[in-house]
Amino acid sequence: MSRSTTQRSYLKDLHQLYRMIEASTHGQASIVAANEMSVVVSLHPNSGYNAHAAFTVEIKCSLTFPRDAPEVKFASPIFHPNIDIETGDVCLNILDKWLSCYNLLDVVKSLLFLIDHPNFDSAINPFTHLENMKLLAKKTMRVLAGLPVNGQQFAPNKAWCEWAEAHGCLPAGEEEENDEDGAGNIWEDVTQVVGVEREPETDDEHEAISSVDAFANKVGALFSAFI
Repeated sequence: MSRSTTQRSYLKDLHQLYRMIEASTHGQASIVAANEMSVVVSLHPNSGYNAHAAFTVEIKCSLTFPRDAPEVKFASPIFHPNIDIETGDVCLNILDKWLSCYNLLDVVKSLLFLIDHPNFDSAINPFTHLENMKLLAKKTMRVLAGLPVNGQQFAPNKAWCEWAEAHGCLPAGEEEENDEDGAGNIWEDVTQVVGVEREPETDDEHEAISSVDAFANKVGALFSAFI
């Protein structure tokens, strides 16, 4: 497959992604940046243990796309058995069983499903090994808050911390306790406020969205030139 054919397929997918990403994911995904053969998206799930967090993911296409699957990596830390918290590698069924009819939007939607449906039977991340599944919510929240988990500490998830602080459920304390006390109650407290609406856009966010819209128009023009 020639580079021009590959780029035409990628630009077609990218153009579709710009048009449909927010509506198709119910506002749970948006495009951060894009170039000739890769796109960076922000995933912000509205349900599950990672609700109200924002995760940056890069989807990189090779010269053999769409015949071959893109490479997907998380740039944001996440406590998840199918996402390596250090390398960002993802164990995702659609990538392992890739078909040329799949597109970038399919990948984004599959990632959102994966975040909300961890599969511990196909874990690739030993960091998330749990003897007691009741601790999943607690450890997930500590990673999002930037607190130590299993002897390691990662950058806090800014979007989730702002939401948690505003709703009084931001975990405190540097020391990690692996006991079961409160492991269930901490998630019950969070679920009482999970359904709140997203905050209004700030001026900076509005400017960023305007920039993305401008780039989308550019992508549309490039795509038109290929067809």
